[in-house]
Amino acid sequence: MSLARALAAAAILAAWIAVPAAAQPVLSKVPPTGVRTCLGLTKEGWPTPQACADAGPLALVPKQDGRQGAGPLAYESVPGQPRSACVRDRVSGLVWEGKRDNGRPTDAMAYVAQVNASRLCGYADWRLPTVAELHGLVDLGKERVPEVRADRPLAEQSVIDARWFPNTVPAIYLSSDMRDPVSPWCVNFANGFVYDCDPDMSREPPLFVRLVRGPEAPKSGRWRELPDERGVPGGAVEDRHTGLVWRRCEEPQTWNGKRCTWSAKRYDYVQALQRAGEQAGWRLPTIKEIDSLARREADRFELPPSDFPAQGKEALRAGQWSSTVCNSSPETSTARASISAWVLSREGAIYCEARIMHLGVRLVRE
Repeated sequence: MSLARALAAAAILAAWIAVPAAAQPVLSKVPPTGVRTCLGLTKEGWPTPQACADAGPLALVPKQDGRQGAGPLAYESVPGQPRSACVRDRVSGLVWEGKRDNGRPTDAMAYVAQVNASRLCGYADWRLPTVAELHGLVDLGKERVPEVRADRPLAEQSVIDARWFPNTVPAIYLSSDMRDPVSPWCVNFANGFVYDCDPDMSREPPLFVRLVRGPEAPKSGRWRELPDERGVPGGAVEDRHTGLVWRRCEEPQTWNGKRCTWSAKRYDYVQALQRAGEQAGWRLPTIKEIDSLARREADRFELPPSDFPAQGKEALRAGQWSSTVCNSSPETSTARASISAWVLSREGAIYCEARIMHLGVRLVRE
């Protein structure tokens, strides 16, 4: 069976295994991004990059990723196991395959079966990670190298914590999510981007695999309606898998108890951050947080998922801003400062977008 067909079959099987509506999903918090750069404003109001720990102009644009106190990505050893066998994410609770070398399988599903048969770290429930899980490993505060150098360890050139995952390559890693019946979604550990990829693992450049075990996002029983800050029932929705609470409507819409009123707007990046700063108790989500809402299935991408309590409203059809800065450069004698941010596209990809683009905004709180 081809990789694409095997992944599609696994996805269909997972869809049949429903979590009872009354069951309490296992909490798996969203990992921090590791970003250290924020957006500041000059005296003239021009967007400029600044260290997230700095004061001054940053106070004009609060509630950014890197200023939320989430801290760096955090891992720990599994008792009795070397890092080359398995590593635990202290935030999400997921346990990751540590990798003994930089090798890659020629057949992903056969590799999953092999690892489970060997009971790696004493477990037999290893699986391919979803995009959200795999992207959760990415350290977006780490410098991205323009090209791989042979004189440096590969893990140091990957956007991952090389201390905990020393056998990592700055290459494309496979997820369990499907873009369409033949193309899976992948995460690039050279730059942190997410896109669909060729399922042929023997091709060049090759695909790599890192397995995971732990709580998966449930198919049902995940969402719980809450009153919003105005006391309107159902104006906010709790994700019982991540613990995050989301505004039910896109900005600047409001929930009237039955539907989202008015029309959603599109904001440039500075406007998006400023809109979030005006909403007491709410903030713009990090790129990993907004991606936690995404549902990727063959020939279908939805944000929010169809079972998010939207009362028949269509899923969002525009890219979404995050509060996570992507690329930036300071002002020079010949050019003004520039800055871009991470976005989740309407098709499900994750990439850098220029701050002048106009995209959607959905706010979140803990």
